[in-house]
Amino acid sequence: MEQLKTTFRTNRITLRLPNSILDELRKEAEDKDLPLNSFISKILLKHISFNKRFEMMPTVLVSQILLAAMVESMDEASMNEAAKLAPKVVKKLAALGGWEYNIDRMIENYFTIIGKYCGWYQFRYKADRANYTLTFETNMGRKWARFISKYVRSILESLKVHITDESLDEEVVVFKFLKLIVWEPSASR
Repeated sequence: MEQLKTTFRTNRITLRLPNSILDELRKEAEDKDLPLNSFISKILLKHISFNKRFEMMPTVLVSQILLAAMVESMDEASMNEAAKLAPKVVKKLAALGGWEYNIDRMIENYFTIIGKYCGWYQFRYKADRANYTLTFETNMGRKWARFISKYVRSILESLKVHITDESLDEEVVVFKFLKLIVWEPSASR
């Protein structure tokens, strides 16, 4: 799947860390089969791309088990009402984070980040010119996948995205749409 790519320049820095922290970092990096430097960079990237953004808004962390149980106990009407809150939450996050509320920024700054760090779903997408395919895969049950479908649909509709195909197969939700490119005539004639 095609992903938005970011190129990073690097600089060498020196950190002084307590031995106990360094030992923990080394052990975890080894467990993940990563060089220590890469592991620390990954931790810092998560802080910048996720923690820092979500600290801007009141956020409560709950276990996947509890969240899945809460969604499992919802009836269809309450699930729809909760999903309708998505655009409000994401618009506020975009405003606080200083990013434009459009489909490309949504993919980069929200769907990808939630997929990487929240455990709601694994996210993949393909953008082939104006044809987009967004795939959300979860392991929290079919009802949770239905909620994700409603939640994402609510966001896409708020972005004025015309969904051409939507599917929900067990725990995989796929949205397809064509990104409309607005042509504006040149000011010079």
